[in-house]
Amino acid sequence: MNRTRLSCLLIVAALVFSISAAFAKDEPIEIVFSTYMPTSYPYLVQPLEDFMAYVEKETGGAVKFKFFHSGQLYKGKEEFAALERGDIDMAAPNDLYLTGIIPNTGISNLPFLWETPASMQKSLDAGLWDLGINDKFLEHNVKVLGRAAGGPYQIYAKGFSVTSPAEMKGQKWGVSGSTASKAIELMEGSPTTMSSGELYMALQRGTINGCTRPLITGLGRKLYEVVDNLSVTNMAYFTCVLAINKEKWDSLPADVQEVMIEAGKLRDQQQLAMLEEFMADAVAQYKEKGVNVHIATPEELGVFKEAMIPVHEWWLGKVPDGKKYLDFIEENH
Repeated sequence: MNRTRLSCLLIVAALVFSISAAFAKDEPIEIVFSTYMPTSYPYLVQPLEDFMAYVEKETGGAVKFKFFHSGQLYKGKEEFAALERGDIDMAAPNDLYLTGIIPNTGISNLPFLWETPASMQKSLDAGLWDLGINDKFLEHNVKVLGRAAGGPYQIYAKGFSVTSPAEMKGQKWGVSGSTASKAIELMEGSPTTMSSGELYMALQRGTINGCTRPLITGLGRKLYEVVDNLSVTNMAYFTCVLAINKEKWDSLPADVQEVMIEAGKLRDQQQLAMLEEFMADAVAQYKEKGVNVHIATPEELGVFKEAMIPVHEWWLGKVPDGKKYLDFIEENH
């Protein structure tokens, strides 16, 4: 009798284990997505949210995302290292925070390579990063799924206006990478690399008295409260990368990978469309908030471009194969 009861218990235990195992297989794949960007950055964050919604829908719920925004987990300059370690599964890092790690990414911030975001996106879609940047990310255990134009950089100033490189001289500037730092140095300014979340307090305290950032940063971070002048020059860009930890990527089923690749392409195009719509309205918003807005004339831009030629030469010295990137952009923009 005891032996029979024991056999029954073993059978029941085996059935429970089998059912539990089968249920475990049906549990969704969890992907932790972290971004330093706040939800007040609509054309940057909304496409990420739609990317996740698309993947969840197209995989029939086989994938579920846990989304952390506004630097809830990591700040802008911390995200890439966290992604490389696998502390998070996905992120959308700003490539300009990576120029010290992957110098090739500085191509997006070289002054006056593209006149419009659409022109930049054309270069990205044509395969600009296939020239070597994607491989550099893989060396850091990161797989790139998307690359989207992040918007042109403008010049914000507190207590003075900027219409030429001469006004940059002697001022303290908050910048976002080594390429921007070099540009400021050539105009005899003093650069400090900092994330967008640090700008407001730095301007308020006088640690810096100017910065170079996209229009969305000034609105999203309320920089209009601590600056009084904005010069629209479209001087440089950044690339908003959509990336996943390589080990996490390799663990995903092939059909899920296909869905995510397609979703990445859709996100890139959505961001461009939202960026163009945003820029059409942003300048008016700054004026309404009391900021003096100066739209650089072609003549003024010509002076800036001439002053920035050494930045390209400096960058080519840091990136031995950099000329192929410049040549590719010339043919695909």
